Amino acid sequence: MKQFCAVCILMILTHDLAGFSFRATALRCNLCVSKGLGNPCTPSVQTCLPHVTNCGYIKLKPGLMGPPFIRSCISMATCWNYKFSEAVEAKCCKTDLCN
Repeated sequence: MKQFCAVCILMILTHDLAGFSFRATALRCNLCVSKGLGNPCTPSVQTCLPHVTNCGYIKLKPGLMGPPFIRSCISMATCWNYKFSEAVEAKCCKTDLCN
């Protein structure tokens, strides 16, 4: 049977709790969904869920309908998936209303 490293577990828990205490309030991001063709969206502010730690700006590459875009809360994993897509321009940030 393997022994658990109590110090390792404590360090991991401390690191996770430090992340929670660092941000006392939830992240706020711009929320806006454009349909393209020059149709602007009505911007608003979205309060992110605790596990969603980034604001994102996702823009589809120009096509027949023009480049639609989305500004919203986004997880880092989802952002990275978009960053590696050739059909999308993705930018993510971690401060209030940075998108």
